[in-house]
Amino acid sequence: MGLDVHSAVLADNYIQQWNIWHDQRIEELTSPHGYLAPTSITWVADGESKTIEGIPGRWSSNEDVLRYEPDLLASPAVTNAGNIIREAITFKPENFGEQALAYLHFGDIRIEVNSQTDLIHHDAHRFWIRIKDPASPSRRDFRGIGQFPLDRKWHIKASFSRSHSGDLDIHDSVVKTVLQSYPVLGYVEFSYGGQHYSLVVSNVFGHASIFFSDETSGKESYAIGRVLQLDALSLDDLQAIDFNYTINYPCAFSIFCTCPIPSKRNHLPFAVTAGEQTPADEAQY
Repeated sequence: MGLDVHSAVLADNYIQQWNIWHDQRIEELTSPHGYLAPTSITWVADGESKTIEGIPGRWSSNEDVLRYEPDLLASPAVTNAGNIIREAITFKPENFGEQALAYLHFGDIRIEVNSQTDLIHHDAHRFWIRIKDPASPSRRDFRGIGQFPLDRKWHIKASFSRSHSGDLDIHDSVVKTVLQSYPVLGYVEFSYGGQHYSLVVSNVFGHASIFFSDETSGKESYAIGRVLQLDALSLDDLQAIDFNYTINYPCAFSIFCTCPIPSKRNHLPFAVTAGEQTPADEAQY
């Protein structure tokens, strides 16, 4: 007996693609070393020497260089790039703004080594080490993220104009002593409600990202703003943006983050009732 194709419901591709994306977003967030896994962040200023509870070894900073001295008696040993660290290792930043310098591992724990530009002394860096533990309470007790209803009206015709000036998109951070800075890729132009808008698109470690706030910020959505990521390989052919794909900053989930605060030029003076809402377990600073 043949199938009656006329009795079947045709899946809506737009809805299906969003749901695939949403599932992948949750899988990434809840992964063993995602942004629900941080359990501490340790700042090491110039001239300081520190240890991190539960992690063997010592960290020190001097003249814009971070040094890690391993504990050779520790078991398991701390590793870097798959190799046991048997002697001191140093890290030196090369750029302005935030940089991820290394991932070390101690058993299942990831030790993320980072630096950021000092707020006052722009030629100096502040080093920080973030611990991500797959057994963190935030990951174990995660209750999901609220979403605005999926609505096609937020799929908006848009265009992209590339920047060739080498400008940096410089932001304050949720950490008051450092700056966030990313190369400007260009600008997304679109119209909404009869008005024209332009948003800065930044290169965030290879991701084309728009940091923005709107009239839901601090109400239905996370207070400092949210992020819309674009396909970095297809920017020059951009035809639309879709705010249904808007996500929260990592700092909405963990106090152990250093997220950039959107600049005033990326504030939208209307309510973007699309994408992720404030998490049920919002991080409390």
